[in-house]
Amino acid sequence: MGKAKSKKLIAILIKYPNFSKYKKITLKSLLKVKGIGKKEVPFLLKRLNRIAYVGLTDIYKTIILSYAKRILELQEEIKIIDQKLDEIGKKNQSVKHLKTIPGVATKLTSRFIGEIGDIHRFPSEKQLAIYCGIACVNNDSGKMTKTKAVYKANKICKQTLINMAGCSIRFIPQCKGYYLKKRAEGKGHNHSLRCLARQLIKVIYKMLTEDRDYIIKKELKKVA
Repeated sequence: MGKAKSKKLIAILIKYPNFSKYKKITLKSLLKVKGIGKKEVPFLLKRLNRIAYVGLTDIYKTIILSYAKRILELQEEIKIIDQKLDEIGKKNQSVKHLKTIPGVATKLTSRFIGEIGDIHRFPSEKQLAIYCGIACVNNDSGKMTKTKAVYKANKICKQTLINMAGCSIRFIPQCKGYYLKKRAEGKGHNHSLRCLARQLIKVIYKMLTEDRDYIIKKELKKVA
């Protein structure tokens, strides 16, 4: 929903980079903006009419227009890259294996495999976990429960694994149970997801080194 709102805002900025016109903008003219529907026009119109004009110079209007157009171009480029990743991922054996984990799709798996490369360059799942920055290291102080940050880690891998963990909670009961267990222990949401991701690393490492798919009955026990 957030991305959709951003696109509409950018579309308005491209059409009307001059804020001085916002007070005079009409319902009819706003409907001509690409991506703006009839239901949301009254709400947007009310907000736009209230924007205070700060007297932007022509150069700033040009900058706003240029940046807005470039953002749309980048969004389209990202869309194309994502499609290419999907196509490449469908042909990659490691990606195919990871996609058998319930709730994990091509984008996440392609991104992860693209970052780690050959799994055999990691002598153990612990080394893979270190590389990905996934570790539950307690750094508690009194009533506060914190975790130490893992430095020099691959941030893309880390975020991807966190996303995988979030997906697994929705599709795998045992993963949800593990997450809720950590929350019951007083751990925060992010900490609990990181702990679950650390468990998923064990499963992922085994899957890739043994060149096989996810086995629900056996592997779920290990995650739990």
